Amino acid sequence: MTLRQLALSFLAFFAAVAATTATELTDLGERLAYLRVHSVGESAKAIASNVTADHALVLDLRYATTAPEDASVMRDALARRSSRSPLLILVSPATPEALQPALATLPRGTVTLGVADSKPAPQVVVMQPAEVDRRAYDALDGGMKLEDLVTGKIEKERFDEASLVKEFQNGNAIAAPPPTPDPARVTPEKAPVLTDRVLQRAIHLHRALAALQPRDA
Repeated sequence: MTLRQLALSFLAFFAAVAATTATELTDLGERLAYLRVHSVGESAKAIASNVTADHALVLDLRYATTAPEDASVMRDALARRSSRSPLLILVSPATPEALQPALATLPRGTVTLGVADSKPAPQVVVMQPAEVDRRAYDALDGGMKLEDLVTGKIEKERFDEASLVKEFQNGNAIAAPPPTPDPARVTPEKAPVLTDRVLQRAIHLHRALAALQPRDA
């Protein structure tokens, strides 16, 4: 993916999410949708319709709540998914244990992402403390713009998409950016940027997979 293509991709992304809220199905551009689940029971219809739809989906289950009787909602939706588009499921250490059986067997094209100690163990482990992951998640519900949470400074924060896919294909589930070239270099302190790295990594992975697809596919 060229720098121009990347810029156009993010411009489309900004336009798509500008008017959305955390509780809506959000269009992330390039046929990628984002569904944040606060309650499995309350989101049953949205889960059923979007997990089985023929489009790429980021399904955020990191801090969902569920009752035992709602576990079948997720199991049935995953069992019915036949789309060849990626399904990117976000998990965390707080993902309900009741969802574990449903997430044990996933349809083709599904990738789970989360910080260390997430449940179930994610295929892509994102290097961010669990408490920061929670703050970033809550920030969207608190009114922070989604694009501010997932972009950061592209030239420094973005882990090159092709490198990410290569690492993942080579079996490295803990795919992380390389260390800074000169860690001993003294630089002025800056206020930390709150970034939802799990969601950010899911978007980057989708962009990378899309870029590697044949143009006539």
